[in-house]
Amino acid sequence: MSQPVTLTSAPPAVAVPSLGAGAPWLFSQRQDVNLLFIPAAVALFCLWMSSFLGAADGGLSRAIGRWVSQYLLFNGTHVILTFLLILVRRDLLHTTPHQKSLLLGGSGAVFVVTLAMAWYTKEHMPLANLLLGATIYVFAAHHTLSQVKGLWALHNLRGRTAGAPPPSETERNLQKYWVPMALTLMLVRIFWVPLTSERGDFPLMDVGQAERGSLPFSTCYVLLAVWLVYAGRLASTLIATKQSGPKCFYLLGWCSIVSIALIWPGWGAVLSAGTHGLEYAFLTGRMLEPTAKEPEARLGKAAVWPAMVAAMLPLILVGVANSPFVTLVDTATQGAATDFFLRQQPMWSMGVLVGNSIVLAHYFADAFLYRFRIPKVREVTLPRIGLG
Repeated sequence: MSQPVTLTSAPPAVAVPSLGAGAPWLFSQRQDVNLLFIPAAVALFCLWMSSFLGAADGGLSRAIGRWVSQYLLFNGTHVILTFLLILVRRDLLHTTPHQKSLLLGGSGAVFVVTLAMAWYTKEHMPLANLLLGATIYVFAAHHTLSQVKGLWALHNLRGRTAGAPPPSETERNLQKYWVPMALTLMLVRIFWVPLTSERGDFPLMDVGQAERGSLPFSTCYVLLAVWLVYAGRLASTLIATKQSGPKCFYLLGWCSIVSIALIWPGWGAVLSAGTHGLEYAFLTGRMLEPTAKEPEARLGKAAVWPAMVAAMLPLILVGVANSPFVTLVDTATQGAATDFFLRQQPMWSMGVLVGNSIVLAHYFADAFLYRFRIPKVREVTLPRIGLG
């Protein structure tokens, strides 16, 4: 989900029988809790592994955490689900007169242009290739935070249908500034502040700018202080207006993720990537389910997750080839794993380029798929989420 999913005021209330008498969870209690719990459990396990291995770790634990969030928690593989969704539930292609051409033609053009740029710069312009990677990273951070803003809006709508207190004007203003505030602070941390306080260390994302001098490491505490002012204001507003527990849990969980990212950006990336991937997978899974008006749909409810896994499988295989586990397998196979993957390297390299191109095409498609400010988009999409 991308930036256009920015409802600051909910559409007219609709009945949602599935809510029941309990708290207005967005997906379900189990899924809403697992959005935050599973990535946190992965990060904590990898931190324990790092402590257990000590000096022998060499960054392996964080690499494993990053790989799990990318490929098992769907952050790097969910991008294909956008296209599975619009091809299976074709009503989403016709919400506006130009929706089909925008979703298919526009995202196809983005895919081709990105793939051409990635291939050419990789072969002929290494610095430009680094800059392209950094640009994709910025889009990814913006996309992740915009999805949070979008789900915040859906929490507001879910709460309204359940009779929860409406968001206050203060909360609406805080929602408006969520993306620019968090994105600015996180990008400063990632691009301009050294990863650790060790002398000579570089930022997490170094594309040559660190050679001209990074900001002092203590800058991260200033960034955190600014963020905590925002997060504290949000927490006090949610509590004062008696917002629902699930909504508070979700938003304060994300405030914690951003806080961690400002001090330990590597671990923050594990948390944010894993949470984002699960959010998108749960959302797409819900939207792929046939509605009551589609009793004869070819893709039934039981087949939704198998279809999603099948669609993501090629990207998962690319992840296997680039996983930190290859070096571990080498110990038992006397280098056979590395030898095998080296022989396939051209194919795996192209797979990475194709994957990155699908990422940007997915961002473009989402920008139009979830334009909830357009009545017809709301009319078609919200019932699929269970909000209409």
